[in-house]
Amino acid sequence: MARAGALARRLVAPARATIFDLRNFGPKTLLEIRREVQEIRRKHPGLAAEIDALDGKRVLLVSLSNDREQIRLEAILAKAIQVRGGRVSPLVYRAGAPWAKRLFLGLHIDDVVYFEDYTPPADALDPDIAERLERCRTLADYKAFELEGARIGRQALSTVVRTSREPTIDLDDPAVRRAIRDTIEYAVTSVRVAEAALDELRPDCLLTVERGYAGFGSIADRALARGVPVIQFQAAHRDDAFYLKRYTIDSRGLHPRSLEDSTWKRLLAAGLTDERERQLDEETASQEEGKWFLSRRLRHAGSAAGPERLRERLGLDGRRKVAAVFSHILWDASMFYGSDIYPDQGRWFAETVRLAAQDDRVQWLVKLHPALHWKIRFDGVREEPAELAMIREAVGGELPPHVRLLNPDDDVSNVDLFRIVDVGITIRGTVGIELPPLGVPVITAGTSDYSGKGFTIDSATIEEYEAHLRSIPELDRLSPEQVRLAKLYAYGIFCARPWKFDSFTLDFHPLDSAGDTLEHRLRYNVRTRAELERADDLRAFAEWVLDSDERDFVDANALAAAASPPVEAVSSR
Repeated sequence: MARAGALARRLVAPARATIFDLRNFGPKTLLEIRREVQEIRRKHPGLAAEIDALDGKRVLLVSLSNDREQIRLEAILAKAIQVRGGRVSPLVYRAGAPWAKRLFLGLHIDDVVYFEDYTPPADALDPDIAERLERCRTLADYKAFELEGARIGRQALSTVVRTSREPTIDLDDPAVRRAIRDTIEYAVTSVRVAEAALDELRPDCLLTVERGYAGFGSIADRALARGVPVIQFQAAHRDDAFYLKRYTIDSRGLHPRSLEDSTWKRLLAAGLTDERERQLDEETASQEEGKWFLSRRLRHAGSAAGPERLRERLGLDGRRKVAAVFSHILWDASMFYGSDIYPDQGRWFAETVRLAAQDDRVQWLVKLHPALHWKIRFDGVREEPAELAMIREAVGGELPPHVRLLNPDDDVSNVDLFRIVDVGITIRGTVGIELPPLGVPVITAGTSDYSGKGFTIDSATIEEYEAHLRSIPELDRLSPEQVRLAKLYAYGIFCARPWKFDSFTLDFHPLDSAGDTLEHRLRYNVRTRAELERADDLRAFAEWVLDSDERDFVDANALAAAASPPVEAVSSR
């Protein structure tokens, strides 16, 4: 009976979905999608080729998006897998995502499967799950809330924080608790969808752009719990590159850019040659000079004026150390990369500022994340960053003279800033990779991809972290060996790990007109099927997905040969 009901739902679902899309998107959008498909077929016939790959490995592409550019990207990745013999099954919403289903099908990525077809009929939470949820009283309780291997509590918290754009979670607010409960219900549904889809499709791996928030993360975690590897692709620091990472259940907390132990050992064996150091310097300079759009959007300064000019401008003297607190986007990706010693990133920020205000032995710089400039300007998040109110509350008013605030759009060049800083403070920000190669120690307040590699000062508890902050006046610069390890790790992240593509281009909109500063048009550069098959970048991607067991995609030329004997990493301080 249940099977007959499911079949009936599948028979009427397409008509209902079409009615829903017409009501919510209108015939104009559906006509635009049709024209898009026709244009791709005419200009890039290779991307619309019918490719028989029924016997190849099956890749479940978790799409769940109605963003046109995201679908265009996923489509070319799917075609790359198809021409190498793989079978791609995009998982999409039947209703509410007309771009996804129509564009995939229009390009003969025909094995589309629908989220709704695997959704269980009951809407209410299972009584046992509801009872467990009622027992959650603290953020730690929610973070520990799992269902069949899926970290649905952590994913729900991350989603609620990201949606509300509030850096702290007030569990005393009934609206917040309702939002968490609603999101957990969706996460539970996604776990059930994953279970049913995995049973039916038996994929060899999952491919997805996201693993942290409810929905995407719930499906990915359930696959990992069943032993199905999950491959994530995510933008790198360059406009022409992504990070590709193959996850297992034991590595699911790592950032996509991270280096697995096996990759780190290969780097240690290869050594830091003069050529690799030159490549790292060149890659770092390209970011600071604004070669890439993704770097320019985070650079609001003019050209570097020199560290001494900046020191003078900020009123810093040479008798006391300078410590810089590098704030994150406190409501973004805040719960699923590593573990934090504070309940949330907002509390870390407030407590760190409070401690800085109490210690005038050090000159403190509090640097707000530069992306906040665009979030406020275009997203309409708020009139001022939430961090400003948090600072006022933490210190009981204005910052004392020995603490200087650097706003998101301040004309401060990182080239200059990094050279006047004696210590950096972060949870797991990129400065933990950028500062140590310059000999600058970084104190962290949570685990990260680079913690424990020998060049950061890591903390297991709040007490240990605060003790490290109080020890700043006595901290030395990093040793030559720590600097070498830091440079080697940075080389791995910035030079070895990115998968560089040229079969398509991301044409980003100008900074002054982009709605969220990441708006772009994806432009295909391959036309025919022969060009699709010959493309070196797509071949490298597809062969790594289908034929490799390596957890990290690593540029084949980056670690071609060992240049020095293996060196063991020293422990963190």
